[in-house]
Amino acid sequence: MTNNKSYLIGKLGKPHGLQGYQYINIDKYFRNIKLNDVSVEIKNHSFIIENFKSHLKDRNLIKFKHINSIEEAENNRDLDIYISGKYRSLKNKELLPWPGFFINYELKNGEILLDYFYSSNLILCNVKKNDEVFVVSYDKDNFFYEDDILNLTIN
Repeated sequence: MTNNKSYLIGKLGKPHGLQGYQYINIDKYFRNIKLNDVSVEIKNHSFIIENFKSHLKDRNLIKFKHINSIEEAENNRDLDIYISGKYRSLKNKELLPWPGFFINYELKNGEILLDYFYSSNLILCNVKKNDEVFVVSYDKDNFFYEDDILNLTIN
């Protein structure tokens, strides 16, 4: 698996305040991850996240280094934001990286993670093995991540 592939994680929204913050509609996985100093791509330009925080219920704000005004933030409005696979080291409270990094990725025992979705606070994955597709909860009871490899612990 290459570390330089980019993955869509969200879409930037309208500016918030005068200092360059803006709303972001980001994949639910990242809402509680510390993203400060992470490099992301917007329209093939690299930006460093200066601050990422929760705002009100289920909303998030993002501020990039060198974006310091409402006008500068407005330039990125409605644009997609991508993260590099090199950030697989970012883990959730279950010590698992974002499942989006592993779509169509062959796991250790030949299973393939087809996609993932959310149900309430759960992350569920569609996994294929031997032409059979099954749903598995993406948590430490069913997966572990070690030596840059995602492993499924159930057969």
